[in-house]
Amino acid sequence: MPELYLRLLNRILTPVLLLLALFLLIRGHNLPGGGFIAGLMAASAFQLQILSRGHVIVRRTIGPYLNSSIGLGLALAVLAGITGLLDGSFFQGVWFSLSLPLLGYLKLGTPIIFDLGVFLVVVSFATSYLLGLSRVSATGERLRDDSASPVLSDDSSLDSPDLRVETGRGANS
Repeated sequence: MPELYLRLLNRILTPVLLLLALFLLIRGHNLPGGGFIAGLMAASAFQLQILSRGHVIVRRTIGPYLNSSIGLGLALAVLAGITGLLDGSFFQGVWFSLSLPLLGYLKLGTPIIFDLGVFLVVVSFATSYLLGLSRVSATGERLRDDSASPVLSDDSSLDSPDLRVETGRGANS
C-alpha cells in the first residue's frame, strides 16, 4: 500500500511534470528541449503514478495504448522526414500556417511533427519498460526463499494479488 505522502505528492507533481513535458515539447525545435527530453519527463510522471498507485492500475489504464503509441510515433517521425522531400531533401523543414478563429494564425512545421513522434516513442517505450520493472519487483516480493523463480509473461493474470508460484521439484527432492 503506497504511503499517504506519496499519494499526495503524486497529485501535486504529476500535472506539473506533464505541463513541463508539454512546454519542452513545444519549444524543442527552436530551443533546448524536444521530443526526447519531453518524453522522458512524461515517463517520469508515469513512474510517479506507478509508485503511488501501483503498477496494476497504471497497466490497466495506459498499458493497452503503449504499443500502438510507439507505432504511431514512428509513423509521425518518418512522415515528417518524408514530407521534407516535397521541398527538396529528406528532413527539410516544411512550414505551414493555420488560421484559428480565436487565436489567429498558428505556424506549424515538420520539426514539431517529428518531435511529437519522438515524444510518443520515448514516453511509450520508457513507460512500458518501467511497468516491466515494477512487475518483476512485485513478483520478487511475493516469492518465498525456497520457491522457484516464476516465468514472466505479458499475461495480465499474473498481476493479480493472489499470485501463486508453484515450485517444480526435481528428481533429487
